[in-house]
Amino acid sequence: MDKLFYEAEKEMFVLHNPYVGTEHFFLSYLKIYGSNVISYDEFKNYVREIIGYSYKMSEYVLYTPILRYIKNNIRDVKDSIRYILSNEDSIAYNILKVKNVDCEEIMKELESV
Repeated sequence: MDKLFYEAEKEMFVLHNPYVGTEHFFLSYLKIYGSNVISYDEFKNYVREIIGYSYKMSEYVLYTPILRYIKNNIRDVKDSIRYILSNEDSIAYNILKVKNVDCEEIMKELESV
């Protein structure tokens, strides 16, 4: 799990976002594990399109409440992704829904990870 959080922080800095959120964590998941439902590049483009960039790179690593909850309470990669993909307050979930990506298919795929 630490590697996922580390990669999520890197994604936040690359995208010049002010916080590390579920979208960054899901990007790190896609980068490390991959998916047949949605690719890392495809989801990253969705994040860029919907969230956009900040002009100033953040100096701090701040986690959103959902990601802090995952960091403090969930120790399993599959459980963390299930939590993100079933939480309507998750930015990753909302990006996938807006782009008509089937979260259920991604969750089915988790069984093989």
